[in-house]
Amino acid sequence: MNTQVATTSPVATAPPVAAIPPAAATPPVVAAEPPAAIRHCLNCGWPLTGHFCSNCSQPADVHVPSTKEIIHEALEGITHSDSRLWRTLHLLWLKPGKLTQEFVAGRRVAYLPPFRLYLVLSVIFFLIASLSHPHRAVFQLDEKELKGRTPGASCADPSLTSGAGPYWGPRLQHACAAMASDNGASLLHTTIATMPKAMFIFLPLVAFLHMLLYWRPRHRYAEHLLFFLHLHAFFFSAMILVILLADADNAWPRLDPVWAFVPLVFWSFPAYTVVAMRRVFGRSWLSTSLKALALILVYMVVLMITLAGVFVYAVLQL
Repeated sequence: MNTQVATTSPVATAPPVAAIPPAAATPPVVAAEPPAAIRHCLNCGWPLTGHFCSNCSQPADVHVPSTKEIIHEALEGITHSDSRLWRTLHLLWLKPGKLTQEFVAGRRVAYLPPFRLYLVLSVIFFLIASLSHPHRAVFQLDEKELKGRTPGASCADPSLTSGAGPYWGPRLQHACAAMASDNGASLLHTTIATMPKAMFIFLPLVAFLHMLLYWRPRHRYAEHLLFFLHLHAFFFSAMILVILLADADNAWPRLDPVWAFVPLVFWSFPAYTVVAMRRVFGRSWLSTSLKALALILVYMVVLMITLAGVFVYAVLQL
């Protein structure tokens, strides 16, 4: 008996149909907003990306400050904003030559720049000098000479300017009459106003002459100029103190004992100079003292010539 086995032929099955996701929702069309206006630095025109300009460092906010803001900024700058002023004055007064030494060594950020320090103290000094004792006369004419004559009448005497020539004679007579009319007060103010300009010639000249004292080993001229910028900054600060003490002594006679310290201030000038030269240029005490003596002699000669030139210029400006 034959048994027939039924075979089932395989049936090809179709792959499952992937589920078709529902159609994605189309986002609504939103109108693009215009880009915000880019601000530019009012100083250099560079695009601003923060609170400060990345090109020139000027603040982005440059509104006109109020009076309160100005006062606050001034007080902050004087007291604690940078603190460079106090560190600079500390070295200037207590460590002669240290500021120059620091600047030459490259340590400069912590202190005021030499020229700015000199300029600020010189302006303060000449301003205080011009305002100090404005009622005092430079000289007094003899009352007997002025009896029955008007002030400056003797200046009209042609014999006084006979050798001055036709151009200088009238100018000298006019200057003489101007000095006689106010006892030289105008001459004093003109001289004080001219001195800051003369110092810009005097100081580089003295620095050059000082360089000749240190020929071997030679230092750069810039080092000598920096040295004298700091040296004169100390002189001006000391003279400011002297003038203020003189005014205080006149206002309050009880401060007479304080006035006794003024000669010590003047005696400190040569001592300060020697110590500063020793620290900056590094010679022995004997060599430094001899060079300081030569410097003082040269300094006084050049100063007298400068003062004479300033005096003549001031007379001709009257």
